[in-house]
Amino acid sequence: MTRMMSLAAIAALALGAAACKQEGTTVSNNVSGSTDQTDEPGVANLGAAAAPAGMQLNAQQFSETAAGSDLFEIATGKLAQQKGSSAAVKGFGGMLVDEHTKASNELKAAAAKVPGVALPVVPPPELQARIDALKGLSGEAFDRQFLADQTASHQQTLTALNAYAATGEAQPLKEHAARATGVVQKHLNELNQLQQ
Repeated sequence: MTRMMSLAAIAALALGAAACKQEGTTVSNNVSGSTDQTDEPGVANLGAAAAPAGMQLNAQQFSETAAGSDLFEIATGKLAQQKGSSAAVKGFGGMLVDEHTKASNELKAAAAKVPGVALPVVPPPELQARIDALKGLSGEAFDRQFLADQTASHQQTLTALNAYAATGEAQPLKEHAARATGVVQKHLNELNQLQQ
C-alpha cells in the first residue's frame, strides 16, 4: 500500500509539473551550450538545473517511474503505428517503440547493479488507463489524444529524470537518468513540431 501511495504522490507531483509547463511556467530549460553529456547529438542534457525543488525519489521509486514510463511509451507507440491517421504520428510511434525499448534495456542493466531494486512489468494504473482510452479512439481523435498524452508523459518523465540525476542515491541509476534526459527532451522537441 505504501508503494502505491508513493507512486500516486510521484504521479501527482509530475502531473502538477506538467500542468505548470502547459500554462507557460517552465519545468525545464533547454540551455544551449550546456556542458552536460548526453547520448543524443544536438540535444542538451538538462541535468540538475531542471530538477524541481523538493522532488526526491529513492532508487525504487525512480526505477518504477522510469520503467512505467518506458512501458507506456512502447505500448502507445505500437498503438500509434497501428491506429495513427497521419504518417507523422505513425513514424513518431515507431521511434518511441525503438528508443524506449533501448532506454528500457539500459534501465534494466542499471537497476541490476542496485541491490533490492525491482522493475515493474506492466505500466502503473494511471498510465494503463491512458492506454485503454487510446485503444477506443481512431482517426484524428486518436492522433490528437496520442500527441497530448505523449507531451504530458514526456514532461513527467523528464521531471523525474532530472530530479534523480540531481539528487539520486544509486550511481548506476543516476547515470542512466542523466543519459535518458537527452532522449526524452528530443521527443518533446519533436512533439512540439508535430503539434504546430
